[in-house]
Amino acid sequence: METIAAAPPSGRRWPGAVAAVLMGAGLATILWSLRGEGLALVGSAALWIALASTVYGIAALLYGLKHAQPVWTASGLNAALTPALFLSVALLALLVALVTHDFTLVYVARNSSLDTPLLYRMSGLWGGQAGSLLFWTWMLSAFAALAQLRHRRTDPVLLPYAILVLSVVLAFFLVLVAVFENPFRTFEVPPPDGRGLNPLLLDPGMVMHPPLLYLGFVGFSVPYAFAMAALLTGRLDRNWIVATRGWTLFAWAALSAGILAGGWWAYRVLGWGGYWGWDPVENASLVPWLLGTAYLHSALLQERAGIFTAWNMVLVILTFAMSQLGTFLTRTGLVASVHTFAQSEIATPFLVYLCGLVGASSGLAAWRWDQLRDRAVTVFVASREGMFLFNNVLFLGFAFAVLLGTLFPVLTEAVQGVQVFVGPPYFRQVSGPVGIALLTLMGIATLLPWRRATRKTLLRFRFPLAALLAAGIAAGVLLRRPGVVAALAVVAFTAASTLQEYHRGASVQVARGKTYLAALWRLLQDRRYGGYLVHLAVLVMAVGIVGSHAYVREREATVRPGEGFRIGRYEITYRRLGAEEAPGVQRTWAELEVRDGRRTAALRPLRVYHLRWDQPTSHPAILSTFREDLYVVLEAFEPAGRVTLRVWVNPMVRWIWTGGVLFLIGTLITARPSRSRRTKE
Repeated sequence: METIAAAPPSGRRWPGAVAAVLMGAGLATILWSLRGEGLALVGSAALWIALASTVYGIAALLYGLKHAQPVWTASGLNAALTPALFLSVALLALLVALVTHDFTLVYVARNSSLDTPLLYRMSGLWGGQAGSLLFWTWMLSAFAALAQLRHRRTDPVLLPYAILVLSVVLAFFLVLVAVFENPFRTFEVPPPDGRGLNPLLLDPGMVMHPPLLYLGFVGFSVPYAFAMAALLTGRLDRNWIVATRGWTLFAWAALSAGILAGGWWAYRVLGWGGYWGWDPVENASLVPWLLGTAYLHSALLQERAGIFTAWNMVLVILTFAMSQLGTFLTRTGLVASVHTFAQSEIATPFLVYLCGLVGASSGLAAWRWDQLRDRAVTVFVASREGMFLFNNVLFLGFAFAVLLGTLFPVLTEAVQGVQVFVGPPYFRQVSGPVGIALLTLMGIATLLPWRRATRKTLLRFRFPLAALLAAGIAAGVLLRRPGVVAALAVVAFTAASTLQEYHRGASVQVARGKTYLAALWRLLQDRRYGGYLVHLAVLVMAVGIVGSHAYVREREATVRPGEGFRIGRYEITYRRLGAEEAPGVQRTWAELEVRDGRRTAALRPLRVYHLRWDQPTSHPAILSTFREDLYVVLEAFEPAGRVTLRVWVNPMVRWIWTGGVLFLIGTLITARPSRSRRTKE
């Protein structure tokens, strides 16, 4: 087995960063001068050079690894750095075209216009099929280059095989971009103006949402590649898990942030009163998140004790495969969704790629299955390892149930010739019990020790069980809804378990002479307690989710100026209808006065008609507090001034966004190296 020579220390990085910025600025200036067909030629040429270098890198790596030729292996690794450079040129060329209104390019004309603001012209990079595929492919090439630079010295045996896997995946996406969905196709006669970006994408939420999802989906390619490298080399110890821990956390955090940003966007833009509708493409992002969450927990056990090796291999394969499936669903129009792109000719090659990916990965795992099986170690039910095992089973089952419901119309059409859709009630019936079970396991696992519990361990359950009992009785008396009572009791139990661990950790520090607040602050910077902060954030979000679903109120009212109506504690009076015209749009809004007994507020739900797209969009007016949101949508209006309003009172939605922020903070803390590792470094 060959070893790649370690690269010399890089020294200071500032000169290199400054040089990169200057080179980028110079390249942008050159591309700016090549607008039109010259820009399209440069972009297309960059794509083909990136594809050629990727194919060469694959061939060189295969030859070098098979015949133990370090020169060829090194050449393949060097070639694998090239696509990131040329794809950066292509991406920058498309960005210049979007910013400068270069309607010579078909993609620019379809996803931008003269009156599109600069921010949304830039986000047009991922606003259409071809541009988003280019953005995805560039990101994959950048991750492959960064992985090589990061692991060349630390993982010289696994790295060539991992780069080989990444290069094969990259080659497929380069073929899609260069052959099937080339964003540099041109018009013979350019139009004077473009159609503009899809109106639903003209929102800050959609500036953040797609790139974050792409970071998550593409980020899981690095752990997957190292897992395949471990299978190919037979090095199935904990090293590949340790090497990719940071990549996994980064991808999982980005995917989490992307899902949250998508919910925030849907709540503010789509105007249906909610933030999660179990839409097929929403589910396509949830499934890899569920599997990635299971993998993160399971990987901890392999890193710590060398167990759950087979579980981790299966989970990392499934996570990456499901992230690719999500891309397939989004880009082929296979399922109906407000998130999907139009149907295109990439469906067949993408399906072949998916089948090949799953088949090859499964074949490698089957080949090494005897080595993947854990050494003879007993995992006791009453231990943290046992809870992690149950956690894996629940996450895997939940992911399968969501995937089945999502693909059910496709499956029934293939079998019966008729699509049968599964609605939100199915997903709620699955997610409710599973969610409560997962929250319960979260609390129990926090209290149990590693390896095996003892009678002394039972003492740790006193305070959490008291919290569960108190919360259950209070919720039962006040709320009287079994599902809500069970959820809140479990939240109280798990919150008490987690806070008790913070108290135990702080008490140890206090015994060493620190103040209690200083001890808590120190714990909040520790990787383990960052994970506990993530757990607390999940509990905050769970309260918001339960409250907003269980106690939502809705009303539709048609009123004239001066008339009003009530919903809950709010008295809403309609004052007047306003309207204005701007380039490409017509805006109409209702001016409302809202009283809740203590204060008065003004709301203006807006409806925008986009002339180029012949499409209206609703922009709800939201009066938000930690208690509840008053959510008002202008459904319809008449020239005489009469309007139809749809109003929701959504309890505790702000808890979800607050919990999301805490969730990301906790994830960042968890991503920090352990103290022992920092000391070695």
